[in-house]
Amino acid sequence: MVLTIPKIDKIGFIGGNIHIDNKEGVVVPFKFNKVQRYFHTHKGYRNIVLKARQVGCSSSILADMFTDCITIPHTYTAVVSHETKATQRLLDRVQFYYDTMEEPKPALGAESRSEKTFPGLHSSIYIGTAGARAFGRGDTIRKALLSEIAFYEDGEKLLSGVEDAVPLTGELTLESTANGENNVFHEKWVQAKERRSPYKPFFFPWWLDDGYAIPRNPTDPKIEELLMPGDIGELTYTDEELDILSRVKLTEDQIRWRRFKINEKKGLFWIEYPENEVDCFIITGDPVFDQQFLSDMTNSCYDGQRHEKGWYFWVPPREKASYVIGADTSPGAPEGSYSAAVVLDAMWNVCATFQGRLEPHTFAGLLKELGKWYNNAELVVERNFTGYAVLEQLTNYGNIYYQRDFTTGKITTQRGWWTNSQTRDLMLTVAKEKLAQVHIWDINLVRQLRSYRYIKMRNKYRETAQTYDDLAMALMMAMVVRKTAGVGLGYRGQIPY
Repeated sequence: MVLTIPKIDKIGFIGGNIHIDNKEGVVVPFKFNKVQRYFHTHKGYRNIVLKARQVGCSSSILADMFTDCITIPHTYTAVVSHETKATQRLLDRVQFYYDTMEEPKPALGAESRSEKTFPGLHSSIYIGTAGARAFGRGDTIRKALLSEIAFYEDGEKLLSGVEDAVPLTGELTLESTANGENNVFHEKWVQAKERRSPYKPFFFPWWLDDGYAIPRNPTDPKIEELLMPGDIGELTYTDEELDILSRVKLTEDQIRWRRFKINEKKGLFWIEYPENEVDCFIITGDPVFDQQFLSDMTNSCYDGQRHEKGWYFWVPPREKASYVIGADTSPGAPEGSYSAAVVLDAMWNVCATFQGRLEPHTFAGLLKELGKWYNNAELVVERNFTGYAVLEQLTNYGNIYYQRDFTTGKITTQRGWWTNSQTRDLMLTVAKEKLAQVHIWDINLVRQLRSYRYIKMRNKYRETAQTYDDLAMALMMAMVVRKTAGVGLGYRGQIPY
């Protein structure tokens, strides 16, 4: 038997035909919560989800796959989990969906340890543990979910096989809580946020789950016993809580739950119940820049407005304002590093940024347009390696930075910024000194600054980025020049100061 449902009413079909046992163990119709509904109405063909624990993503994706398998012939789907227990729970959940459906429903095939089949429709759901099966060219999967992929031992290899098995119009979702930065999930997340991958990113903080709340006067005395004395009754908010409330509309009941969970989980709270998409990725090594400051900055980040030429901006040009643009160059190879530019004004606002794989002549053209837009801004182009090629294309741009001898203060005849151990140390020193004055709204730039850690190399520690740092390098060049040149020089034409 083939059931048919209108494509736009799948959420309604699931709510009317499929049941689930909720967090209290009560069997209820599967009505999507706000996280589930948002994801299913905004998802694309490639999705990546960074989430708090138990907000229901995997359950709703599984229900969506199950619905396809019982309504669309020749539908093959796959779910991979990180551990055997989680895999078994997913298998049991599919069986529960089927068992609680009313007739008519398609016949279920013979029991399998890792697969639910519907022979009359030639459809199936494979559910297995990471590493239990290799996916590849022989498979064609219409929908796939890699659940908690950050915890896979060899996630990159498995993902590569699944990506080959899911066609362009198929649907692949990577979903996980954070597990540090040394894994394929973090890599894919950063790429998606930097708009350099086909994956559409979704971030779901804990407060989107209405169940994460404790009332002022719990009806269950056992719950009241779990709370600290100051958390019973009306709350007096801490400065840190007031800061959160200034950015996010939370109820007193949510703050009370937050206090309980922080007391229970300690530092793990911000990993398993993230409040922003940066702090949850904890990495090793001591941070170079103030992490609390960067965390506060992260909470203020938002997507900039895209200019038709390709950069993103938060503060448009102001008449007679002075701007410095730091530029980090690259060859533009498909799998190589990135060219990046950061626009800094006299008030230390990061007004605009650009990041992309562009060949030197193309990047030079973009820098010209960006510089002209920002009142003929001073271009500080790193001349190492491909920087020479970029500078060659900028001979007719009148406001190019000339290297300064930072010992004598004299201006040299060399155009562009030369990065060596001495100038790199200067950049990091100025960045640490002035960062508190800088206003950044680009989450990718904040992430790169956060990735700088003190790593021991031979007999000394060195500030080392743990990910791409092109935007950070561009910013630090601009910061040094801004600090050194001051704010009153303005446009200087072709003559170096």
